Amino acid sequence: MRFAPFLYERNYMAADFKSHVLLRDEKGFFGIPFKRLLLAGVGGGLTYTIFNIAMPNWSIPAGVVFAILVLGMTGTRGGLPLWQRLIYQVRGSLLLAAARDAQGLFGSLAKSLELPIELVKLDAAVVFAPAQPNYDIDMREWVTFARAAEADRDDGLVFVDAPMTEVIR
Repeated sequence: MRFAPFLYERNYMAADFKSHVLLRDEKGFFGIPFKRLLLAGVGGGLTYTIFNIAMPNWSIPAGVVFAILVLGMTGTRGGLPLWQRLIYQVRGSLLLAAARDAQGLFGSLAKSLELPIELVKLDAAVVFAPAQPNYDIDMREWVTFARAAEADRDDGLVFVDAPMTEVIR
């Protein structure tokens, strides 16, 4: 007779894997990740310490405001934190303004910051260039059918490995 039968039983269970294991984020409080809370707390504490030396009456409000500011600026959307999206927005606006007037204030500011104004101007010959430079294709000839039965065998949708390559059957 066994003393503890549950120790000898073998229960084989299948493991359930989540499809987004690498995207999992540890939550801390109110859905805010613990890393962001820790960064905000350390930033607020450091601000409190510095303000406590210079202006002791403003140290607690300054620390709390900075901690809330860090929490807000590190919030991600689309994989980018708010501070980085704001920097990209300012950079893009500056590039657009410099492209409109290259000799004006924003143009000289973009030149002094070494921002390439050519990024704003899109060249269709470069953007829509074929993978093979000598590939002759006429995009004006489209074949349309009222019914699918009117099409030949090879006139339908064809999946290819790379853009602008021919499928050999």
